[in-house]
Amino acid sequence: MTSPPSSPPLIVTGGDSVYFPMIEELRLSLLAAFPDNPPPFGVIDAGLSPAQVDRLRAAETIVASLPDDPALPSAALRKRPALAANFGKLWLDRMFPGHEVLIWLDADTWVQDPAAIRLVAGAARTGALAIVPGGGRYWERHIEVRWMLRGLWGLAQVRSFNFKNGRHAGLSLSVLRDLATRPLLNAGVFGLRADAPHWAAMRRWQARILRHGKPFTSDQIAMALAVHVDGLRVELLPDTCNYIRPWRFDPREPALVEFWYPYPKVGIVHLAGQKEMRFDLSATTEVLDLLDQPSQLSLRYGRFQAMAHRE
Repeated sequence: MTSPPSSPPLIVTGGDSVYFPMIEELRLSLLAAFPDNPPPFGVIDAGLSPAQVDRLRAAETIVASLPDDPALPSAALRKRPALAANFGKLWLDRMFPGHEVLIWLDADTWVQDPAAIRLVAGAARTGALAIVPGGGRYWERHIEVRWMLRGLWGLAQVRSFNFKNGRHAGLSLSVLRDLATRPLLNAGVFGLRADAPHWAAMRRWQARILRHGKPFTSDQIAMALAVHVDGLRVELLPDTCNYIRPWRFDPREPALVEFWYPYPKVGIVHLAGQKEMRFDLSATTEVLDLLDQPSQLSLRYGRFQAMAHRE
């Protein structure tokens, strides 16, 4: 007897009115990637205008706001409403009920290859947190250190993401020592089953972090604590599921591909680190082709395809 087919995952993003153009580009990229059966799409309203919300709902997008919960910092949200997107990542099971698998994609991402979404969904269906770790062949330095006394006797201070943010959150020294040399878990893309225990664990850590730590990074460090301290299951995904840099393109398709051989096609493009490009459609960056010839291209969905076709 064959098992019933799995329901498609809900793809969720979030942002404010400034990020709305990229939210639309992400939605359109999903429609292009899945022309026959696009997955349902959800958006956390982190400061969208009423007209933008109406436009999303007219396109059959589920728009939700943060739950009214005392664990969420109301003062910080009043000051920076856009933080609702960061906080909301750990509340997706409550904000978007009725879905077996939830996949988060930052608003500055877009989908080039549907295989990446299938990878995230497949890993999440195992009951693990499906996520791309920091490190690997695209990181020049896996751990940042500050050398003390010019490195005499090997004295150095670890400056990793986990250590810095864990220290700001007031975590114990034993936890900091354990987290310091572990790779970060990049919260820009992740998948998780709605019934996974991770949600409650991450929210518990988030509440603790928010008492002392930085609101903007509370989601990412909470994920690391749920995995590395609580020991909850994780499936580490390849870079193609959350590709940030360096950039190369194959002019034959044209498509963005991974920088190193064998140049596989990038699945999910993430514009982290491309601040100017996120808000200026005319901005470009240098992208090498397969022969190491440079071109100035936009990495925005639609703009990249148009410009690459002209190369």
